[in-house]
Amino acid sequence: MMDATNPKILIGASIPRSGHHFLADMMTSYFGHDLYYCETYTPTNCCREAPCTRRGAFRYIYQKSHDRNFKLPADIADALYLVQYRHPVAEALSDRELDMRDTPGRPSLNWRRTRESFMMWLAAKAAYYRKFHDKWMVQRPANAVYLDYVDLSQRPDEMMREIVTRAGAALDEGRLVHAVEDSGGVLGGARKKGVAYTPRVNADSPFYDAELLGVFEDFILKRCPAYGFARELEGSYEESALYGLILLRDLDEPLPKGETKRFPVAARLAPDHPEVLRRFALRALREGRAVPAIKRMEKLLTDHPYFGDAYAVLFKACAEAGRPVPESVLTGNALVACSESAELSLALGAAFQAHGQHVNAMAAYAIACAVEPGNEAARGRLAEAGK
Repeated sequence: MMDATNPKILIGASIPRSGHHFLADMMTSYFGHDLYYCETYTPTNCCREAPCTRRGAFRYIYQKSHDRNFKLPADIADALYLVQYRHPVAEALSDRELDMRDTPGRPSLNWRRTRESFMMWLAAKAAYYRKFHDKWMVQRPANAVYLDYVDLSQRPDEMMREIVTRAGAALDEGRLVHAVEDSGGVLGGARKKGVAYTPRVNADSPFYDAELLGVFEDFILKRCPAYGFARELEGSYEESALYGLILLRDLDEPLPKGETKRFPVAARLAPDHPEVLRRFALRALREGRAVPAIKRMEKLLTDHPYFGDAYAVLFKACAEAGRPVPESVLTGNALVACSESAELSLALGAAFQAHGQHVNAMAAYAIACAVEPGNEAARGRLAEAGK
């Protein structure tokens, strides 16, 4: 079947949660043993190059990339780029549901459940959407197939025909139908086993926040018109707290007209957000004012005890001031908040010990050992604290 004389290197550039795995399943089913799927993120022996240097005897290779650092080459002449994207509201909710799985070494689930954390997360996503737009959507490479999530979900057979043809492969309709149905896709309006395709209902998500998502959507619709997304929610980003966080996150995002300094704008738009308050404390530290930084962080952690990044600033400020960490913040909440980092847990354990909280100190050192099993300092302190 695969009798092409010049097969293409298939390179995915996909926004997360835009149907990549669905497409990859169809591609694997259609091309069979002639296709090598290069996932790149988890294999320890991956070359992590584009195009892949370990293609071997495979006629076709499909490389996955979300292009998070925007270093994926967009000008490989013999490649066929498969660019996948999705409406920002549905994508954000789908990705947030995946992001909220609790695993060691990540910001605590308690913090991630807060609206303040969701805002920071959406700010990072907004920056990613804009950069992806500017790289892949404005000037579209001729050697690319563009796949909107809705089109891929509703007409996967059409999308696959274009990919197969442009990849230089022979088109086998029977094999294509099987690939779509075997992957659970839509063909002729129905899924495999007669189950109708049901679009996502955004409001059913446990993370649905119409006000916040409306602001997020407005930013992307106005700053990224080449996506061609339709408006679904109400909101305006220009004077929003989320926009302030976007300005902090994306240093390439232009400042509002007439503004010359980034942080003051962000602080005006989001004056009470924990990240803004944390940066005020960092500014105080840079200016040699460790004591005011301690007081600011103590207040911040009283209000937001699961914000792990604030503990890092507090520990640094106390070290520079030669003061113990305030006992008011040394709670079980601190154990949870610092569990994302062995370094933070070690510093927290030392703070507990300084106040005679030896059981909590041992708990902090044990968490450090769990996050980094090979951390000799954590193992040593745990053993010493247990004597």
